[in-house]
Amino acid sequence: MNVLRKYDEIAERYSVHDYADADAYYARRARLVAAQLPHGATLLDFACGDGGLGRHLLARGIDYHGIDGSARMVEVARRTLGDRVVHGDFDYVPPAPVDATTIFRSLYLVPERRAFLERVRSFTRDRLVFDFDPRAYDTGPLLADVRAAGFGHVRVRPFLHPQRSVLPSPLQALLHALEPLPGARLLTRVRFPLLVSAW
Repeated sequence: MNVLRKYDEIAERYSVHDYADADAYYARRARLVAAQLPHGATLLDFACGDGGLGRHLLARGIDYHGIDGSARMVEVARRTLGDRVVHGDFDYVPPAPVDATTIFRSLYLVPERRAFLERVRSFTRDRLVFDFDPRAYDTGPLLADVRAAGFGHVRVRPFLHPQRSVLPSPLQALLHALEPLPGARLLTRVRFPLLVSAW
């Protein structure tokens, strides 16, 4: 089964299928993204899925727009986000520059990573934010591609919020508090992604 067909088939239940508590996960991600941008900033989200993150970013004053390669995902996302979501692939270029570009849990699907990052840099005024699994990808070459694409500053931090399980509130709060600390990246050796912000 190809990737697009897979996502077409789970589009109606995507967030429930992929996340133990989708709202909490999206809310945490949205808070970290929005904290780096001014109110009203325009943002383009590649591989936006059913638009779950978009609803949280709009609530935080971010002018959200999404793109996804699955026609069914776009259909589902448009029920709440309207024409803020369009159908397209990783070659997409927005009609006007945006302040920020994001891509979550999907960079591994990009066929030509360096070319994609260079294209993103051409229409992104401020920053790129994405995540990746450091157990599956060598951090050095990935960040080298980000810098070569024209992003001169790169900040990496762990995202210590589980996707497929719900932790007791005190433990989850502790993990959130640990995220900015230097030693927290050790936890990503066994679980959790790294979150990258580049500008």
